[in-house]
Amino acid sequence: MYKPQGSYKLILLFIHLLLGYLLSSFTNYNLSTFLGIIIIIIGSYYILSMPDPKNQYPILFSAYIVGLEVLLRMTDAKLFWEFGKYSIIYFILLGVVRQRQLLNIFPPILIYFLLLIPAAFIVPMESFTMWRQDVAFNLSGPACLAICSIYLYNRKLNMEFLRKILFFLVLPIISMSIYNLMAMPDLSSYHFQPYSNPTTSGGFGPNQVSTLFGLGIVSILVMQTFRSNLFGLQIIDLFILAIFFSLGLITFSRGGIFAAVISFTIAISYFVFNNQNKIYMISKITITMLVVLMSWYFIVTLTDGVLTQRYGIGSVSYGERLFIDFTGRIEIYKIDFEIFKNNFFSGVGPGHATELRQKYGYGKIVAAHVEYSRMLAEHGMFGLISLIILLILPYSTFSNSKLVRCRFIILLFASLAMITMTHSAMRIAMPSFIFGLIFPKYEI
Repeated sequence: MYKPQGSYKLILLFIHLLLGYLLSSFTNYNLSTFLGIIIIIIGSYYILSMPDPKNQYPILFSAYIVGLEVLLRMTDAKLFWEFGKYSIIYFILLGVVRQRQLLNIFPPILIYFLLLIPAAFIVPMESFTMWRQDVAFNLSGPACLAICSIYLYNRKLNMEFLRKILFFLVLPIISMSIYNLMAMPDLSSYHFQPYSNPTTSGGFGPNQVSTLFGLGIVSILVMQTFRSNLFGLQIIDLFILAIFFSLGLITFSRGGIFAAVISFTIAISYFVFNNQNKIYMISKITITMLVVLMSWYFIVTLTDGVLTQRYGIGSVSYGERLFIDFTGRIEIYKIDFEIFKNNFFSGVGPGHATELRQKYGYGKIVAAHVEYSRMLAEHGMFGLISLIILLILPYSTFSNSKLVRCRFIILLFASLAMITMTHSAMRIAMPSFIFGLIFPKYEI
C-alpha cells in the first residue's frame, strides 16, 4: 500500500518539475492557457463522474487551483484575472450538484458576505465594464472565502485527507519554483537592491510569488509536525522546504515569508506547550530550523548581505529602511480610516477607494494592501460588521475545539490567512481557501 502511494507521489512530483521546465522553455505556445483549461475539464469530469463517496474532489481540485493561480498569472495565461477564485467557486458548486443536496449554510459567513453586497450599488457607473471589473475584483475574494467556508463547515477531515489537500496544493508551487529558477538572472553578477524586484521572482509581482512560497513552506511544516511527509521521504520534503524558503527570500518581498514564519511560530508554540511529547517536538523543530537557517545563510551570502537590509537587520540604517517601507502602507491605512469616517454608513463602494486615496493626499492612485482597511473604506458600517464577524470566527472555532492537534491546525490556518490579508488583501485565492480550512471537523 505504501510503496505504490509513494511511487504515485514521486511520479506527480516529476511531472510538475517537467511542467515548470516546459512553461519556462516554450513561452510562445500559451501552454499555461491550455493548462488552466485542462484542469477545469479534468476537474469537472472527476467531480461529476468519478466515484467520490467522501466528496473530496471539489476540495482537492480547489487546492490545486490555489497553488496554480500565481503560476498562471506569471506565465501570462490568456485567462481572465480572477480565474483562480472563480474556478474554486465553480468546483465547489459542482460538488454541491454532484451531492444533490443544498449547502450546509453557515450563517455567520453568509452574513459576512451579504453585508458586503450593498456597497456595490453605490459605485459610480461611468462604464458598466469598469463597474463590473471593480466589483468582481474586490468581491470575488470574499465570495470565494464564503463558499469555501460554507462547503468545509463541519465536514469531516482526517489526517490522510489533509495530507492530500496540502500535497495537491504544493505540486503547482513546485512547478512555479522551477519556472522561477529558470527565469532567474545570473546571480553571481546581479546587483541586488534592498527592495522587492520582479527580476528575481519570475518576472511577476514579488508579493504574490512570495505568498505562494510561504504557503508551500507552511504546508510542509504541517506534515513535519505530524510526523508525516508530503512526498513520502523526509529528505525530499526538507529539500523542497529549503527551495521554497530560499526562493521566497530572494523575491525580497517580506510578506509571504513573514506570514509563514509568524503563523507557524504562533501555532507550534501552542502545540509544543500543550504537547506531552515535548522532546520529540523540539527535535523536529530543531531539524527544521537548521534547514531554514542554512537557507537564510545561503541567500544572505548570495546577496552579499543585502537581504539583511531588506529585513531591517544589522544597523540603524537598515532599521530606518524597514520603517520607511512600512510608512507608505501606514499612510494608506490612515487614508482608508479617513474615507471610512467620511462615508461611515455606506462606504464608497468596491474598488472606488483606489482612486480616492490620491484625492485624500496619498499622491497617486493605489490599491489597498490590507483587506481590513479596504472593507471599512469601501463598505462603511456594513463593512465594519462584516470585519468583526471575520475576526471573531477564528477565535470562536478555536475555543469550540478541544483537541490540541485540531487547535494547532485552526490556529495555523487562521493566522496564515489573516496575516496574508494584511499584506496582499484578497488579490489571490489563497487566503480565502486557507481561511475555509479552519472550519472542518478535524479527526487527527
